Amino acid sequence: MPNPRHLHRAQRVLRRLGRGLSRKAGPDRRAGARPSKRWQRARARLARVHARVANLRRDGLHKLTTRLAREHGTIVVEDLNVSGMLTNRRLARHIADAGFAELRRQLTYKTGWNGGRLIVADRWYPSSKTCSGCGTVKTKLALAERTYTCATCGLVLDRDLNAARNLAALAREAVDARSGRESPNGRGADRKTPLAGQVAVKRQPGTAPAGQTGTVPPQGRTTNHTLTRAH
Repeated sequence: MPNPRHLHRAQRVLRRLGRGLSRKAGPDRRAGARPSKRWQRARARLARVHARVANLRRDGLHKLTTRLAREHGTIVVEDLNVSGMLTNRRLARHIADAGFAELRRQLTYKTGWNGGRLIVADRWYPSSKTCSGCGTVKTKLALAERTYTCATCGLVLDRDLNAARNLAALAREAVDARSGRESPNGRGADRKTPLAGQVAVKRQPGTAPAGQTGTVPPQGRTTNHTLTRAH
């Protein structure tokens, strides 16, 4: 499903309203001047456009996550470094407009409602660098390379489609392995599936009740968390 880009579509109107607001007499705290009536009306018009963009984004995410949770028993998402991606000034607006955090939040509780399972691929899982045909992992893959070309088996595939196939294979492995290689996070619905070998796993916030702290078991074990009271 393509990104609807609600904020991008509203940029022309937002720029026009923003310029109009800057030309009005706004509040001045140093001089104690109150904003003019025209400034207040212009600010209200700008706020309504921002609210409409937020409502459209929220409505689209709810429809998408509801459909996914109802039609699929197992859903895989990636634990992306969104805060690091936002440092790219050319992509920051589009990334923020997609609402990745809200998408994952809604999938978390909706998969639980529908009896499904949400699998969270580790942040360092090379879904884009791995060949979905032979399993060869590239050492480097620039963001500008939108087509994946495998030098080993000669596979030529769209970068996103190749990553989707690898995530689908990861979901099948998790389903086959069941609870042996999975560890629930603090919300109870997410499942992190480690890769083959040793992978660093950090504890999600909220795994311990108030007044208690939790300790994560060593890598590879499936025992429950041991809770000790904080002094």
